[in-house]
Amino acid sequence: MKKIIIVSLALIFILTLVACSNTNAVKEDEKYIMNGSIAYGTAENSGLEKTKVNYTMTITGSEEDINNIEAQQPLINEDYMDLLLENGPHNNKIVNNGDESYIEISGRFIFDTEGKTKENINDMDLFKGIEIFDKDNNRYVMIINGYSGK
Repeated sequence: MKKIIIVSLALIFILTLVACSNTNAVKEDEKYIMNGSIAYGTAENSGLEKTKVNYTMTITGSEEDINNIEAQQPLINEDYMDLLLENGPHNNKIVNNGDESYIEISGRFIFDTEGKTKENINDMDLFKGIEIFDKDNNRYVMIINGYSGK
């Protein structure tokens, strides 16, 4: 009977340790999360001749990781750089308020899309995501529906 009690206590102890272990460990290449919105529209009543791309991205992480960001830049599809008419303005704001730390990045681009249909413009995938550089010389590329660390 003593053996059953000892084995039972040992199992309870082990299960308690497993349940209390840190399961929220962040992998180095997954320390940022990006949420955002992208809006395509016409620029200056130009019809489909000029397309304006507005974006707002929120990148969350620990306070330490957010404060370690040195620079960030929006990524546009390199295949269409020759169609870029206006680049910016681009704004960013870092927020640290207790439990929540994030950087909000917003801006716009205007592209020459003369002769293209709405479907062509959507297929161009003009805005790709955000590239982050931290103070430790690491680079993170946060692509819409994807991620690439360091």
